[in-house]
Amino acid sequence: MPLASWLKFAARQLWYDRAEVDRLLGRNWTARLGLLVGQAETGSAGEVRLCIEAALPGTDVMRARRLGVEQVVGDRALSLFSQLRIWDTERNSGVLLYVLVSERALEIVADRGLRAIDAQDWKQVALGTTERLRAGQREQALAWALEESRRLLKQTGLAEGSAGNELDDRPVVQ
Repeated sequence: MPLASWLKFAARQLWYDRAEVDRLLGRNWTARLGLLVGQAETGSAGEVRLCIEAALPGTDVMRARRLGVEQVVGDRALSLFSQLRIWDTERNSGVLLYVLVSERALEIVADRGLRAIDAQDWKQVALGTTERLRAGQREQALAWALEESRRLLKQTGLAEGSAGNELDDRPVVQ
């Protein structure tokens, strides 16, 4: 990554904080999006977790200079997938939707029990959401991502299991 681009990126990571998440999504957004997460899970064994982070931690900012922003954001999403124990569902059917507010980007990590869903389908959801976020659609972009996730999860044919709702529907703010 060229130094000038990295400096702009690094400045955004320093500038953005939790208040920026609230400015982006408005008041009471956690309750509204939590309901949408619950709806995204209906009709399948899929368990969706929405994690929103204002900016990357400092160590990741430094890594981005060497590896590129896309790689570091993907690594961060994978790390949070593990930290939030999304892999720990009865049918390995957890999905993380990770939003990095500073970059207006969405990264999706799906567990191995959802292999029936093509990785390109998840990538299209991530790209479509990122486009919508960058166009200023904000909460509507995340609602669209959750609805698309619901559609993809229903296609797996994994019926709702006996474990019930295994992951909290409330969005996580890092």
